[in-house]
Amino acid sequence: MAAWLLAVGVVVAVSLVISSAVSFWLALRQPSSLEELGVKPTYPRNALPEEKIEAYQQLKDKLRGEFAKDMAGDQWVCKLPAHAKDLLKYRLMQRAIGDMSLLQKIDADARGYWKLFSKGIITSKFWNSVLAAERELSQEIEALKLEALAIEPSQDPQGIVSEAMQLVVRYGDKIWDKFPEPPENPGGAAMAAAAKAVAAAGGLPRPGAPAPFAPPGPPPPQQGGSTDAYKWRQDTEEVEISVHVPSDTAKTDIKVQFQPKSLKVLHCGKMLVEGALAAPCCPEGCTWTLSKGSVVVTLEKASPKPWPGLFAQAKT
Repeated sequence: MAAWLLAVGVVVAVSLVISSAVSFWLALRQPSSLEELGVKPTYPRNALPEEKIEAYQQLKDKLRGEFAKDMAGDQWVCKLPAHAKDLLKYRLMQRAIGDMSLLQKIDADARGYWKLFSKGIITSKFWNSVLAAERELSQEIEALKLEALAIEPSQDPQGIVSEAMQLVVRYGDKIWDKFPEPPENPGGAAMAAAAKAVAAAGGLPRPGAPAPFAPPGPPPPQQGGSTDAYKWRQDTEEVEISVHVPSDTAKTDIKVQFQPKSLKVLHCGKMLVEGALAAPCCPEGCTWTLSKGSVVVTLEKASPKPWPGLFAQAKT
């Protein structure tokens, strides 16, 4: 009997050791196993449209060599001959379309991931990597606008961004059928191809026409904006506001007041955001959370209609 009990004890002990070893091994394997299952610790970075950026820069460098070898800065760009300037605009529009296509993806991803983050399903590390991707693209769009301003100093550089977004929304995956690659030689054949594509797209000026980046008609409703204090964006159901705060801010330092037609955000008693909203919200469906360096406020819309801005008296 004693021998039998001893044997049972040995079996139990060995089983416990094996179980502990397996648990320890699984704990060590968990990060790589999750990655093998497709779960990433950070947001997969979507590459900027490097091919379009490089194509624009190569053409610009070539034109500099032909027309402005000894000129510093970008003042020479607006003085290019019409045919050269038109092709440069075409290349810049291709770059803008690439940026706006990526913006659509990141913006849609961010809305979904924000909902997961607000419910504690994804980590702060993952959410911060989403914000980092947004910042990288924002820097590229600002660089794009500087290039547009150099080509047409008298025009609003935001126009090319609005026009590119309208085209991306209008044509979707078929956008590059409307803006194909022109021949390599930036001469008459290239301009003919560019002119044909621009004319087929509709809504864009033809090569040689004035006001190249000003979109026709009234501007579309704002999808978002930013100030020194915050940035915001919207979809059909919600408005999200990211308010800048010090990185060491605690949740107890923050106070958010929701009203159907107004919003207040305070940090240690100091008012950060205050104003009458551009459209009513549903306070019972509004939430906020603290991320590193920002308070993210989500307003549930009372109506799915686009808001013309964040506040009734526009601050963005």
